[in-house]
Amino acid sequence: MYESFINKVEEIILKNLNDEHFGVSQLASEIGLSRSQLLRKIKSTTGKSTNQLLREIRLKEAAKLIQEGHYTASEISFQVGFNSPSYFNKCFHQFYKLTPGEFKDKQVEIPKEIFRLNHHKSNFPIYSLKLTVTIVSLVAIILIIIVYGNDIIPGAQSNNQSPSIAVLPFLNLSENKTRDYLADGITEAITLELSRRKALRVISRTSAMRYKGEKELSSNIAKQLGVNLLLEGSLIYSKDSLRVVVQLIAPSPTEQHIWSSSYDRKFDDILQLVTQISNEMAHEINLAIFPDKSSDQHKKIKPHAYDLYLRGRYLLQQNNTGSVLRSIQYLEESIKLDSSFAPAYASLAEAYIAHNKLIRDKKEKITHREKCRIAINKALELDQSSALNFITKGNIARKLDWDWENMKKMAERGLKLNPNNSRGHLLLSDYFLINGELKKALKEALLAQQLDPLNPRTGCLLAERYCISGRYEKSIAEYKKVIELFPNDGFAWDGLGYVQFISGQKEKAMKSWLKLQFIMGNDSIAQQFNTLSCEQSLRYWLKKATSQSPQYCSNPTVIAQVHMFLNEDSEAMDYLEMAYKNKNEDLPLVLLKPHFKPLYKQARFMALAHKLGVHIPS
Repeated sequence: MYESFINKVEEIILKNLNDEHFGVSQLASEIGLSRSQLLRKIKSTTGKSTNQLLREIRLKEAAKLIQEGHYTASEISFQVGFNSPSYFNKCFHQFYKLTPGEFKDKQVEIPKEIFRLNHHKSNFPIYSLKLTVTIVSLVAIILIIIVYGNDIIPGAQSNNQSPSIAVLPFLNLSENKTRDYLADGITEAITLELSRRKALRVISRTSAMRYKGEKELSSNIAKQLGVNLLLEGSLIYSKDSLRVVVQLIAPSPTEQHIWSSSYDRKFDDILQLVTQISNEMAHEINLAIFPDKSSDQHKKIKPHAYDLYLRGRYLLQQNNTGSVLRSIQYLEESIKLDSSFAPAYASLAEAYIAHNKLIRDKKEKITHREKCRIAINKALELDQSSALNFITKGNIARKLDWDWENMKKMAERGLKLNPNNSRGHLLLSDYFLINGELKKALKEALLAQQLDPLNPRTGCLLAERYCISGRYEKSIAEYKKVIELFPNDGFAWDGLGYVQFISGQKEKAMKSWLKLQFIMGNDSIAQQFNTLSCEQSLRYWLKKATSQSPQYCSNPTVIAQVHMFLNEDSEAMDYLEMAYKNKNEDLPLVLLKPHFKPLYKQARFMALAHKLGVHIPS
């Protein structure tokens, strides 16, 4: 019975051999089973997944064509249903341990059976794909953990045994490179879609994007990100159509290609395309736990409006004054074309917040704050199923309103929808920090770093938490980790200098701040730091900063901190109160920095902390 079933499966696959779109869904439909039923039956019969069986049958037929010698490897790849020659060559080499050319030259014997029944002894030759007991056991454990969780293995999640994935930056293989933002936009959208699945830990877009343009081994990437699955993809677009090719990889102990597919869509179907890719991939991880989402959850959006939205998102990530300003323009144009698309409003709110960090004009900042509130309220009015909307609302409550309870409420609602959102965990970390619960603040910051391990901002915020907790050595180590990956990150050098200074390492602090000035392009102050003493350097910086020189930081919280370095308590308080008057978003957490402890006994300081709702430890 089992042999006849497998023979029927092979017959159907061979009949559709050159159809690159023929996959698990199509095979299940032709044989009259659901995808999950088909997987269970093939697994129990051969020990393989449906995708693996499909791929190996195609590779066996490819080997026959290679030995006939009538076609090139590239031509054969399409004849046996692979959607790209490079992917075919990779799979062929993995299966036979030879390239197609080497296989032809050596005239290797083709295995008569590429599958076997479980009760038969294996006849696999040495060059076939080695599905070792280790791999089978790992897959079985993952499936058990997803389905049964802590009922079977206590502490499974804390031991990081559950599936984890990073969506690597999609490649734009089109001749025209003017739409690189489209590849980044699809990468981000798929990451967001997968993040909604609670049984799957998803690395944030920011950390994954570090590998854009990098030639790094899959196993190294997985190790650096702490994941056991990678999704990689590419796209080619024409005037009004798009082709996306994706493949899911398990990089270790040896690289295994679990699933691949290609999608051809018109531009007005991009949202449905993203949903289809992420849902089908989720099915491959576990058909039982990840049911398909209905495509009608994603409303239609005008193609040009979505294109403008993607441009805006792309520019927002650049995080400089010019790009953020252009991002606002694109997002506003997108909303004019389609006023019912909630993500554009949420992104516009984010853009206003980002722009306020980069400008000095107080009136413009006030205008942006109001526009920011209007945008996020509209986003929530349109869509209350988006984690981004709630977490952005929480960020506004934190930065603009100092409303800690509402910030916590919004962060928790967002994390309920998407537990993989690192920004949501950072908001909770802020909440616990403000309320004096340092252990909980550190726990949330560590969760954020686990989800976004290669984001320098996340690393710096974790280091800051260690510093506020008085764990200076740990803080310095975290800052150095960020600098190792991002040697020109100004926030990391600034934070490192701060911790070194307050822990008594003033010479090292001055060297760190000297590096910061070089990064910022402040050659004149760098020269002074090189020749003056520590105190003289700080006073020189203060003179320039308080003279409103555009090259120097005018943030009153930073000026207050430098006054504290010089033991000038009264001047420091003046600038802290100025920061309060200006609604400076950095102020609440700045009050918790260790070198402000001498002010804890002052009525002015405690009154300020009380107005902000910041818990000052006794």
